[in-house]
Amino acid sequence: MVDKYHSGQLKELLIFQINRSIVNLYKKYFLIIQDLKQEHEVLLEKVAKETSPDFPQKIDYFSEDKYNYIRKKILDAGNDAIRELEKTLEVIDVRFKEEKNEY
Repeated sequence: MVDKYHSGQLKELLIFQINRSIVNLYKKYFLIIQDLKQEHEVLLEKVAKETSPDFPQKIDYFSEDKYNYIRKKILDAGNDAIRELEKTLEVIDVRFKEEKNEY
């Protein structure tokens, strides 16, 4: 039988692992938006070669402000998910299954 002390440690481990997974998820989203920003900048350079110098500036929608806005939204979503999961786990008792001896 698992006592409350061990149950608390198990819950802390579970929360830690969930938090780590969510953080890793939004780090991957950061890499995706960085890739998109770089591709956008390459496209603007190509457009600049084929058009007037001010045209790329007119069509540039992925500014540094936009990038930071998207990055903040990703962080907010990840942090909200962590908070919701922690809130849910507060009312849950976490235990290991008891071993079943098969003979």
